[in-house]
Amino acid sequence: MLRLGVNLNDFKKNYRGGINSFALGLLKELEKKKILLNIYTNKDSKTFLKKILKKSNIITIDNSKLIYLTLQFFCIIFGMKKNFLDLENFYYKNIKRKIEQDCDVFYCPLSYLRPYNLKIPTVSSIHDLQHLRYPDNFNFLQFRYRNFSYEETIKKSTIVQASSLFIKKDITKFYPNIKKKIEIIREGVSSNFKFKKKIINGNYIFFPAQLWNHKNHITVFKAIKILKEKYNFSIRLVMVGQKFLHSKNILNFINKNRNLNIEYLGKVTFEKLIKLYTNCKFLISPAIYESSSIPILEACKIGRPIICSNTNPNKELGLKLKLNFFITNNPTNLSKVIRKLWNKDAYTNKQIYFNRKMISHYNWSNVSNDYKILFEKLKNKSKKTLF
Repeated sequence: MLRLGVNLNDFKKNYRGGINSFALGLLKELEKKKILLNIYTNKDSKTFLKKILKKSNIITIDNSKLIYLTLQFFCIIFGMKKNFLDLENFYYKNIKRKIEQDCDVFYCPLSYLRPYNLKIPTVSSIHDLQHLRYPDNFNFLQFRYRNFSYEETIKKSTIVQASSLFIKKDITKFYPNIKKKIEIIREGVSSNFKFKKKIINGNYIFFPAQLWNHKNHITVFKAIKILKEKYNFSIRLVMVGQKFLHSKNILNFINKNRNLNIEYLGKVTFEKLIKLYTNCKFLISPAIYESSSIPILEACKIGRPIICSNTNPNKELGLKLKLNFFITNNPTNLSKVIRKLWNKDAYTNKQIYFNRKMISHYNWSNVSNDYKILFEKLKNKSKKTLF
């Protein structure tokens, strides 16, 4: 049996973003495939993860973090990269021995490989390099921490997993020497999203996204405003997602344009999320930059049509799915797409039917097979190297 170590030390149980959906969706399916999962996490997340991953060994990393974080802070402030890496390896030295004894392969779904110097094969999922593409989205500490951690993760991982060809190209642009060790494996969609035929009060666009600048909220708002002021066409927009440091401009726009029908609900329960998906007229996924779009897959699974930006990852999804594209950062074009589709139920119903058939390619039960094959290949290759 394959013994897979999983780094969830950075897992935050109250975070509702795509990275958590990705990690939990994949790990729940890997549990079913006769893989022993040894999951290393923080104390705060242990109980939460035990309830979801009942067949896995949940192991806490109990080292005191106060001194570690203080020293890490100074390393980042003064650009002491070597000291930063030495500190990381020292902090994880005890758990490192356990990982090497108890695991055949070590996997990091939350972007960061730690420990960096393991003697067994490692796989890290790199979801984006946003700090290099859009550095203004991060403060000094965030940027430098990501820069140190991503660079070392990409260099030291045996395999780097990317969710789209676009992200593979992005990684090789900034780290050209590691092209041969990048594997593209798509993201999946949870079986908790099921097709719903009946729609109640479905006269709104649903926008599930954290309040980050790259999620492109302002373009959507401006499109809604154009429809209202130029065409007297009032569109209801319902948003969910957590606030962050750079959420201010998004919230300010809503407050200054109260005549627009924009509802921001913040974080919602999973049950509420399912209802919002089920009853919407369209899902919108307008991001400027991301590896792929899990909300697009969720909307296809639950049976709703999609409007999305014409970014390369979305166009990759569009090779198999029926999506309605608008020009990224062009609110006028987005307003035109919304107006064109709003009363075309027969047309969008055909898209829903087509996507329901195609979405099986993205079910975690199928996608997780590709991860299992990769992990087993690394295990077998490692054995041949040893003997």
